Amino acid sequence: MGKRVTILDVAAEAGVSRQTVTRAMNDMADISVSTRQRVLDAADRLGYRPSRFARNLVTRQKTNALGLVVSSFRNPYYTDIAADMLSGAAERGWQLLLAASDGDEGSDALNKLSAQVDVVVGHFQAPEADLGEACRGLPVVNLEFVSTVPGFHSVHVDLESGILEAVGALRERGAHRFGMVDAGYSRRTFGAYEPTPRREWFERAVGDQLTGVVVADEDNISGGGQAFAELLRRHPDTDAVLMFNDLMALGAVRSAHALGVDVPGSVRIVGVDGLSLGEAVDPQLTTISIDREGIASNTLDIAEILAKADFARIEPIHRTVRTQLLWRASA
Repeated sequence: MGKRVTILDVAAEAGVSRQTVTRAMNDMADISVSTRQRVLDAADRLGYRPSRFARNLVTRQKTNALGLVVSSFRNPYYTDIAADMLSGAAERGWQLLLAASDGDEGSDALNKLSAQVDVVVGHFQAPEADLGEACRGLPVVNLEFVSTVPGFHSVHVDLESGILEAVGALRERGAHRFGMVDAGYSRRTFGAYEPTPRREWFERAVGDQLTGVVVADEDNISGGGQAFAELLRRHPDTDAVLMFNDLMALGAVRSAHALGVDVPGSVRIVGVDGLSLGEAVDPQLTTISIDREGIASNTLDIAEILAKADFARIEPIHRTVRTQLLWRASA
């Protein structure tokens, strides 16, 4: 992708001065209707999105805005991230706008936010080329996939080390037959299943002690419970199970109760996310907790670097947050 379209590009396209473009884009006086329309048409052709920083200079306001796109507000992991991001943004004087992709690739949410914010952050499923077109040069901070494309930045969660730690801890407690319930979709293939990175890391960690993997139809409580029961039906000797996320792990605990399976006596269950809901079940859920406050603070750090650069398309900025194993009664 090329560099971000600037106000000078619009001025050249419309055959006017930079000051005239500023007047047209901010609906100021001392400009004719025809000239304003010529500027707006040029901006539309070039895909120009006026910098909020520049608009703030005109209106003498200094507030920057961050747009957060979550996969779904139905999963408390994402609502927790939104809460931490909202708190962090308020402390730094940023506005925060929220949108949900609800299972699509995120382009629609980006289209809605792109004219209202300076930076967009989220777990995006679409290819970078599609995201770049949707946001028209808006800087993007991805919370999952690391990019090397200018204008795309990332806060990466080091979940692999968390999975390795969990497997080691399970072995120390006597587990030797490991199974997993994976999510039944892939963000890269838009609905068709391919093994998630979590599955790949888990399989490498357990090696020949793997009993099997079952793919859940839905990454929620119900889907997790059904898949856990299927895993035990196929591989009854499994004595430790990693669930793709905490919601699915809650379903696994519920399913174990229904099947009369002792947790953790017969099977140890571990989730991923670190939801407080894990403390509300019996036994309480062991989980690989993701540092959501760290995600928020690192994201806002990147946003402030971008603000100092007037939100230009600069080289990728990467940050990494680690996980913590919360050992509770289910494992």
